[in-house]
Amino acid sequence: MFFYDLYIKTMKKVNANYCISLPLIEDLLNDERNAELFLAYYNGKIVSGSIILKSKNNIFYWINASDSVSLKFKPNHKVLSHIITKYSDIDYINLGGSHSDTLRQFKKTWGAKDFKYYVFEKAF
Repeated sequence: MFFYDLYIKTMKKVNANYCISLPLIEDLLNDERNAELFLAYYNGKIVSGSIILKSKNNIFYWINASDSVSLKFKPNHKVLSHIITKYSDIDYINLGGSHSDTLRQFKKTWGAKDFKYYVFEKAF
């Protein structure tokens, strides 16, 4: 729940158009074969967290959240670095998009490339 609260605050901070529901996140995290949550702590408080999705020999960096007060410590970078190191034997790691230029640049140091994607919205 601490991570989800941080996630909701992060989505508001970046003016996200959507938020993933807590039941979906809980359902995915119930089986480590589907997803995994990584957290960064500072002074006994969760300051960053990321959820990865797993599919066969592929990893998708899916949800990231961080406490804006702790950004000077770059906890997102540390969590992502840990994920990349842990899964260095995986064929493909999709590092996802970034709301932050510094995180985008950090991902490029690992060989990440930007890809275009399309978002479909229902017309009302």
